[in-house]
Amino acid sequence: MRLPSLENPAAWQNAYTRDMAYQDSAKRDSAFFTPLVVVIVIVLVYSTFSVMRYFPDLPSTFKNPIILLLSFLFLVGIPLLFLGIMIRRAFHVTAEFLVAFYEPPDGIDPGKIINNRLLGVSKLPPPLNLLSQFKYILVKDGQIEKPDSWETWSACNLGGPIMPVVFDGCALYLERGNRFSRVVGPGSPFIEWYETIKYVIDLRPKIKSDKVDVWTKDGIKVTLAIQIECRVGNPAKNDPALKLVYTYDPDAIKKAIERYAVRWPNRQQGEPSEFTWVDAAWGQVTGIVPNYIGSRMLNDLFIADRENGQILSPAATNEIFEKLNGATNAFGVFVTDFQILKIDIPSAVIEGQKQLWKSGRQGFVTLVEGRAKATAIRLQEKARADAQRDFILAIASGLEKNIRRDENQGETERFVEPLLLSFSGILKESLQNPLLRANLAKDTLATLEEIKAMLQDPAR
Repeated sequence: MRLPSLENPAAWQNAYTRDMAYQDSAKRDSAFFTPLVVVIVIVLVYSTFSVMRYFPDLPSTFKNPIILLLSFLFLVGIPLLFLGIMIRRAFHVTAEFLVAFYEPPDGIDPGKIINNRLLGVSKLPPPLNLLSQFKYILVKDGQIEKPDSWETWSACNLGGPIMPVVFDGCALYLERGNRFSRVVGPGSPFIEWYETIKYVIDLRPKIKSDKVDVWTKDGIKVTLAIQIECRVGNPAKNDPALKLVYTYDPDAIKKAIERYAVRWPNRQQGEPSEFTWVDAAWGQVTGIVPNYIGSRMLNDLFIADRENGQILSPAATNEIFEKLNGATNAFGVFVTDFQILKIDIPSAVIEGQKQLWKSGRQGFVTLVEGRAKATAIRLQEKARADAQRDFILAIASGLEKNIRRDENQGETERFVEPLLLSFSGILKESLQNPLLRANLAKDTLATLEEIKAMLQDPAR
């Protein structure tokens, strides 16, 4: 039958129900037993009329109940016996064909599979309905429990009717005739006759770690130990009403499964392996991270003040994280964590980098020391100039006090002796200032000392 609303992922879970399976079972039962009953009736009627035609006196004999019962058993039982033998033989041939064609594992009972698929389960009234229940399988922890049972084998290879009980964190990808049918998640969905379980999807986060060899822009090989955590479905779409711990996103699951592929070995030896959605997510890592490293010099990855930032810095990690999600979200996978655990660089490159960093650091120290010395000299010269300026201004101010001025005639008289005494006092007082003595040049200081001595002893 054609399932309704397969275009809408939200309707996939309940596209086929138990009641629909009971209806289909009733149709199959009627299609199987109606011809059988018709054949039995025809045989019985034909046998009765044939006997009465050739033995017209027999009806009086049938007045005996025992003879009547034996006659009925003879007329009905023999055809039913032959019919039962034919049906049993047909089941046996069908079972042999099923085993020869599908080659099920040892322990699988083909008779139970044929009976379940041929007749289904009849819906009986209570309490007899307890005896007419569909078979079920348990799906938990990313796998089907009892994988060797005939119910599991039938659901994965032939179809239903089977009811899978799917636990939180799991989902089923169903196909019809090797084509996608729908995705069902946690709960009790129903698999109809022509649906098979192609994949069991584990919705719990997956962690994958491995080493990746990359080359920097300047040709240095670097080995990165990387770890990612990813999952199928957008965590933001988790429906609180379902009370699920792990997000169930049927559309994302469909995209992730359709990303599966077959990976052939590089050599002729070996068997091909399946390329899962986890491998697809890791494939984006091996493409994006080398591209990020290859666009930067080695120093750019380890020196903090470079424009591109360190490879282990939060900014660089977030940039790679966003690029990964931009690539994996297209096929329904979301990276929830990205870490660079370790960086391995060739020892010769490490030693060279140490020498380069050491010389660079030494140059930086020399530059800082030179700037400090230049600043000290500049401050010292400035202090010396300020001291000399203050000293000259003090002398000029002292000498100005010993000039008598007339408002009309200007300077009229200079008092030489008081002027010399005042100059001698200024020199004595100024030269006692330690800051002035420290900032005056040695020759200037010696000259001032000599002037001081001459003023104090004119006869010298």
